[in-house]
Amino acid sequence: MTALIATFLQQWCLEMNLGVKCFVSSLRLKITRLKRVREFEADPSGVAATEFALLLPFIFLILIGVIVVTDILNQDRKISRIASSVTDLVAQAQSVSTSDLDAVMKVGNAILAPYTTDNLEVIVSSVSFDKDGKANVVWSHSNKTGSEWDVGKTPPITLPNAIMRPNTSIVVGQTNLSYTPTFADLYASFVKMVNNSSKDEIGAVDLSDTYYLRPRLTDAVECPSC
Repeated sequence: MTALIATFLQQWCLEMNLGVKCFVSSLRLKITRLKRVREFEADPSGVAATEFALLLPFIFLILIGVIVVTDILNQDRKISRIASSVTDLVAQAQSVSTSDLDAVMKVGNAILAPYTTDNLEVIVSSVSFDKDGKANVVWSHSNKTGSEWDVGKTPPITLPNAIMRPNTSIVVGQTNLSYTPTFADLYASFVKMVNNSSKDEIGAVDLSDTYYLRPRLTDAVECPSC
């Protein structure tokens, strides 16, 4: 707007032959406009805000990644603690019942808190080894019906060679958890909004740990009701 006024004054001064004084006034308007443009270009006050706006999405993604990784590590640590605690409690007994095992497995709910226990699976079993060192499931109990190990068969896991001693017995505790990242639903909604599809979803992460202990007070922990 200032440039248009200055140009108009110059033309008007020349046409009206008003002299040098009028012409100088129009030049001053142009000079003032140039100064303001240069001051605007040299003003750095908005640079930080612009850079922050550009970096904010990346900072947000990094923050989400830190939260998810920390969450996974915390739950994985708790899964290991549940396996060791349940196995240790059972290994200290001479004989247990299904009600005893149910009570022991409630320890897992307390350890995993404040996280949800909906997908938590705890299995405790007694495994014996024959004279050839072959493993055999004597009894098995789980907090999820149907996930127990088959009695009289080989355990469905690979046992370390160091514990496979002939004519001995061990207590095995296994904990499994299917972990779904906290922001999985948010990510799925974002992908669906952008691509109009829900194919790119974040899958669950399977967390698991197994613990082995020999019975403390007997050669083999019995469970007549299992």
